[in-house]
Amino acid sequence: MKKLAMGVLCAGALAIAGALGTSYYIGGRIQTAFEQTADTWSTEDGFAVRILEYHRGLVTAQAQTLWSFADAENTYDIVVTHDIVHGPWPLGRAGKVVSRFVLPEDSEPELIEALQDRAPLEWVTLVGWQGNTTHAMTSPHFTAHFADGSTLTWGGLKADWTLSAEQHAAQGQVRMPVLRLKSEDGSRMDLEDAELAFDSRIPEGHSFWDGPVSFKLGLLSVLNPGDDNAFKIQQLQMDSTTRLQDQSVDMGLDTRMAKLETPAYSASELVASVQLHRIDATWLDEWMRWAQGNGAAEDQGIALLRSLPTLLAGKPEFAITRLGMQTPDGPAELSARLAYVGQQPEAFNPATDIEGQFKALLPQPMLVQLLDAKVRSDYLTLLEQLGQEMSEEQLQAAVNDGVVKRMKTLLSQGVVEKRGDALEATLEFSQGSFKLNGRPQPLQHLLGIGGAL
Repeated sequence: MKKLAMGVLCAGALAIAGALGTSYYIGGRIQTAFEQTADTWSTEDGFAVRILEYHRGLVTAQAQTLWSFADAENTYDIVVTHDIVHGPWPLGRAGKVVSRFVLPEDSEPELIEALQDRAPLEWVTLVGWQGNTTHAMTSPHFTAHFADGSTLTWGGLKADWTLSAEQHAAQGQVRMPVLRLKSEDGSRMDLEDAELAFDSRIPEGHSFWDGPVSFKLGLLSVLNPGDDNAFKIQQLQMDSTTRLQDQSVDMGLDTRMAKLETPAYSASELVASVQLHRIDATWLDEWMRWAQGNGAAEDQGIALLRSLPTLLAGKPEFAITRLGMQTPDGPAELSARLAYVGQQPEAFNPATDIEGQFKALLPQPMLVQLLDAKVRSDYLTLLEQLGQEMSEEQLQAAVNDGVVKRMKTLLSQGVVEKRGDALEATLEFSQGSFKLNGRPQPLQHLLGIGGAL
């Protein structure tokens, strides 16, 4: 019995030693990943992460990092503390990191009081044995009343997401219930019910993300007393999709908004749908590298041009399938399409290999408003060039006369046609020829109409 007990104790000691050894090894891997992440996140555009200290023990570690945000005039530093557990087997994972953002000491006392010793942001990361990570980020809600009469209401933040070991797959969501800013001069900003959800991955051998992303916003309101730039957006939703099939990529962005209000105009039931079809995946990779600016920009631009036949071989198409809204004067809608229909991508001829359509339906008062803005801008530019001035009454009279003349030109030239209380226009381009509202039109005539307007 005594030998058996000794054997059990020895086996237990070996198990603990093995666990601690594994824990220390895992801790080393976490420290290495920690340092690599700090280097990766540091960029040349003013953001940098620097490790201030890192103390690693058998099963735990403590670290501090400095996050710096720099603009043209100032640098903002935030210290983040990290409590790390890397064994033995915390919660069945290889490691756990709890990061707490520390409010700077020179922060406003009202903000410090409102937080009541709580971290403004806490980030918990669980590290899997294969290197995959699970993240949870939270921020407490609070209201701060400042000495100058301004107020900040922060409804908190909650985010949950997972990342694959190679960081090529991500799934999660972010929620921000409320943000209200009230200034001493009466201006304010209100944001409510913001939510972001994503489930995306980078396909093997490529550099773009594939999968859906959605964003919702209940309210965004900006009010500045005496400022015409105030606006209010209600019930905004944006859904983005990217789908890879073989070597072809389809992309889409659908946007819906219940209401948009400005001091001068309001609209409801706004919708916008933009689609890209049959985009070659290899060409998209080249475009991503060029857009991100990795390497020599000139070389990337040349590579992008050289890969153009590859893009055209798939017969790509760009379409605004619907851009519409309900205005006080009636519905307004636009749609457009541009597609490659050629047969020899290497001998690309824009005149014959491109096909396009554009269609617009606008309430007449809306078109009058657009013409009014254009005519006014033209007059102001001309007066500035001539060094002359005109009273507002004279200017408005001239603008009204110009709007009437341009509207007559649009109707008489057949650029727009009446459809009840609305005006409609359709422009088509195919095989090097144009059609305006179904009637063939030479390019010179269209350019002449544009010049007259």
